[in-house]
Amino acid sequence: MSGEVELSAEAQTLRSEPVILRDRKLLACGTCGWVHYAMTFDEKIANDRSLVRYKLSPAEQLIYQSAYRQCLRCEAPVSGFRAAEERDLTRAGGHLVTPVMIDQS
Repeated sequence: MSGEVELSAEAQTLRSEPVILRDRKLLACGTCGWVHYAMTFDEKIANDRSLVRYKLSPAEQLIYQSAYRQCLRCEAPVSGFRAAEERDLTRAGGHLVTPVMIDQS
């Protein structure tokens, strides 16, 4: 995978222009092929902070946290993801690429 991949990405604020993901680990769901990017710890913390004002219940917090551990499209767990290949990136062109948290161990 060479060069830059221009894909729309989820951001802290609503954006209308595309975001260019550079030096990101792009992953594809092993079940449906949907492309995700591995979000950084700092991005996750920023997203968490943006939700504080909503005072989520424990059940809502669980749902929020689980959204970053599964495929947005088919809800397959992150453990079944694989490195995105060129064919995945071609198919992903023009659709929302969503973040996931992967264990850094």
